[in-house]
Amino acid sequence: MKPTKHHTTYRAVLAAIAAAGTLCLFGCGQKEPEPTVKDPETTPTQISHNHRVINSEDGRRQYRMETPLLERFELAEVPFTEFKKGIKIETFDSALRVESDLVADYARLNEVTEIWEARGNVIAHSYNQERQRTLYTERLYWDQKKKKIYSDTVSRVVDGSSVHIGSNFEADENFETWSFHRTAGQIEVEAINQQDSTRQDTPRSDSTATPGSTASAADTTRGR
Repeated sequence: MKPTKHHTTYRAVLAAIAAAGTLCLFGCGQKEPEPTVKDPETTPTQISHNHRVINSEDGRRQYRMETPLLERFELAEVPFTEFKKGIKIETFDSALRVESDLVADYARLNEVTEIWEARGNVIAHSYNQERQRTLYTERLYWDQKKKKIYSDTVSRVVDGSSVHIGSNFEADENFETWSFHRTAGQIEVEAINQQDSTRQDTPRSDSTATPGSTASAADTTRGR
């Protein structure tokens, strides 16, 4: 999810690797050879292992990003940063309370369009509401220019005591208002106590809708 003013932590400068072993091969006064890349689309220019960044803005909100592997492809036709081994992002308020978090098995940042893509067991929580909200999906996008998040696959939202299932999910980047353009079902329960935040079960519209649920391909479910 190129970071904006509020998310500069996600694009911290990484340790360069291109000339790491070159200097010792040439004597003083000799010009270093220009680095060459056979395939800029598959050859990272920067790599960082077990990468963690913590940053704050105006002392009000703090961000933390963790990833086992971060690779940046600056020479690609469309520069991008890739997180092949997964990513975890948390935001904190001024009292260091967690406001939101997101985990995914894979993530990629398009540095031109400033759009993040998260894939595989994507789970996002929002804690800054009276009721905790959780999004489960297999693919999620974050458009930093438009300040919105969206998914083009089936998703599930647990909002308080309600479980909503549908496709074409959209929300503001703070997950305060959200909607499905195609709903598959809505289940009202007294409590959701068995949600496993460590894994993602892909929701199936044909098995989760119940006789008492609302289901219509043209319906739009909204949460506030």
